[in-house]
Amino acid sequence: MGGSREGKALLIHLLVQNMNIIERLYNAGLTYKRDMGFRHRRRLSQRVVSVGNITLGGTGKTPAVIAIAQEALRRGLRPCVLTRGYRGKNRGPCLVSKGNGPLLNVAEAGDEPVLMAYRLPNVEIVKGPDRYVAARLSEGADVFILDDGFQHFGLYRDVDVVLVDGLKGFGNGRLFPLGPLREPLEQLRRADVIVTTRQDNTGGGSIQTLCSQAGVKCPEDITLEVYNAAHRPSSLRSTDGRSIPLSAITGSAVFAFCGIGNPDAFGRTLQSTGAVVAGLMAFPDHHRYTASDLKKIIKKSDDTQWIITTEKDIIKIGQYPLAERILCLSVDFDIDRRFYKRVFEYE
Repeated sequence: MGGSREGKALLIHLLVQNMNIIERLYNAGLTYKRDMGFRHRRRLSQRVVSVGNITLGGTGKTPAVIAIAQEALRRGLRPCVLTRGYRGKNRGPCLVSKGNGPLLNVAEAGDEPVLMAYRLPNVEIVKGPDRYVAARLSEGADVFILDDGFQHFGLYRDVDVVLVDGLKGFGNGRLFPLGPLREPLEQLRRADVIVTTRQDNTGGGSIQTLCSQAGVKCPEDITLEVYNAAHRPSSLRSTDGRSIPLSAITGSAVFAFCGIGNPDAFGRTLQSTGAVVAGLMAFPDHHRYTASDLKKIIKKSDDTQWIITTEKDIIKIGQYPLAERILCLSVDFDIDRRFYKRVFEYE
């Protein structure tokens, strides 16, 4: 038995060593990509606002991009969102929306670009891996919003906004694949503005606190421009587009499902409406639903009156007959107005 325990300990030690090697290789490849991107960085003639993160998983980028685009419209600007369009099969640059709804479906463009096309009338949405090339498809935008842009090194930006999830923070402080970090935390120094999101669910937490929770030292010389943001439930919507007040689910037992990067955050936001969440079924991020999935959801929901999902998920299930009982929770990005002053007003 003793030998068996020693053998297991040795195996674990070797696995950890190998994973550390993988982590170092990942960082070396990322460093090369970053250096090459900066070396060949191109600049658009219009203002570029990047919204990104330093961790894998959901930090609330899509609500933030939508809010920034809406604020641009309020200021009389013509915004265009540049997005990679994760899992969209159209690989080259393409227009997702000219400002009057989606021109492509979820399979072609990806779920987040289509969601933004629905939520952002009068805003162009352009998909493409090379955001500089994608920007050429815009018809007269005077500000570009770079969706998930912190690791898109090849395009100059005037403002780099980095979102940090106030619930998950930096996890264990390790790089992928040992942890959730897409880059070493020291790269937060590149950020002009840091926003800690989901503060409505956490009660507030500084970057220093989140670093401490991850067991890592907080990087020196990071920006002092740190804002707290909340994700506020605003309304409910059916698969056919009907708007339903939040009061419809207050005090009611509901069943929830989602395929997003942070399902726990969705559950907490749903609870904040006063609904009683009887259960939550989590699918992988960007999940493509099948009729079988919907049947499982209906079965799990038991006798609850409502089934609630996210805006990103509901656009992928409307074609299924079983979707008539399902509502989505619309969420707004709520932040101090000084944040928009920093984003849009030139220094």
